[in-house]
Amino acid sequence: MSTLDENGIATGVPTTPDQRSQITWNSEGAVDITFKASGQSAGVFTSLADAQAGALVAFSRGNSVLVAFRDLVECRLPSQPVLATTLIRRYWAGTWPRDWCVVSHLVTARSGTILVAGEKGSVVELAANASAAMAPTTLVDIAAHVGVTRSSGLALELLGEHITPFFRVLRLRRRFLRGIDAVYGDRLGLRTASGRQAEVPADILEEVQDTPEVALESPIQPIPEI
Repeated sequence: MSTLDENGIATGVPTTPDQRSQITWNSEGAVDITFKASGQSAGVFTSLADAQAGALVAFSRGNSVLVAFRDLVECRLPSQPVLATTLIRRYWAGTWPRDWCVVSHLVTARSGTILVAGEKGSVVELAANASAAMAPTTLVDIAAHVGVTRSSGLALELLGEHITPFFRVLRLRRRFLRGIDAVYGDRLGLRTASGRQAEVPADILEEVQDTPEVALESPIQPIPEI
């Protein structure tokens, strides 16, 4: 909907570590991968010439998954205590709806590949791009510099660069808000209840600053249907 900066909430410089990592995962026993080097006979490959390098991925079960991400790095808001106290102040003033969420962590990948089989016997042939330094030989190599030349039966194929496969969402904890409303007066919509003091009580702010997790929670995210 918006950004914290656009709502006047200073977040500081996001924390980003220097090191990068990689993730590979596949449905064990249901994914078979055959690699091909440049100049190797095509063999089981039907869309790759002998001079092309690539990989053949075959799925023996429907809904099987192959995932490979390369050069992953996490970026996160630097201070959850600051975030929690700021949101509580906004909620108290009636300018932060309780249903709003904040994306607090992002995990981005320089490149990645996601393949999901729609049925048993799904196959996909991947060809190494000209920009590839060498032929793919491991699962993580499929995450970069490859393109689909043939596929059959796939429910999803996603290959790309500079993607965001993972993120974390935070919102104000429902139980914590119910406790505030029970003690200091209920709030209807975004209107401050009559009789409620203008500023957040100091004991609430101290608790949130010491243990921000009492005021923040990660709501369960819906699983998209494929």
